[in-house]
Amino acid sequence: MITAGLTIAAALLLAAGYAVAATTGLFVCAVLLTVLAVAGVRASLRKADPPREPAPAGRRPDFPGYDHLAAAVSWCSTSRHAWDCDMRPILVRLLRNRSDGRAALGDELWPLADPSLSRSGDRDAPGPTLKTLERILDRLEAAR
Repeated sequence: MITAGLTIAAALLLAAGYAVAATTGLFVCAVLLTVLAVAGVRASLRKADPPREPAPAGRRPDFPGYDHLAAAVSWCSTSRHAWDCDMRPILVRLLRNRSDGRAALGDELWPLADPSLSRSGDRDAPGPTLKTLERILDRLEAAR
């Protein structure tokens, strides 16, 4: 019923606009109807939206380095360069106080954490997989 009434009112407004100013009046009334329709739809959508809760903070105050670690882990397998620049320094810090880092990781995994190696400039060579990183971390935990 409301839709029919609005449609008739819009038709009458367009006819009146045409009667008063011909094509220009028709155009002005059409623009006015469009603006009113958009405002009505926007108002009805605003009422339907539930109130939003504030977004949680991006950083956890109890672990401020989390973002850096998450980024390093997500990028480490993309290239050897990313591994050497992001993940290896973290592993070196984990091994800093250990004299048996090579023994803990073994000869197979030691080159991935060896602080004496220079960084690779090869951005095309794939980095070690996340499975390899998991093996390194498992060995470090087991060697505690």
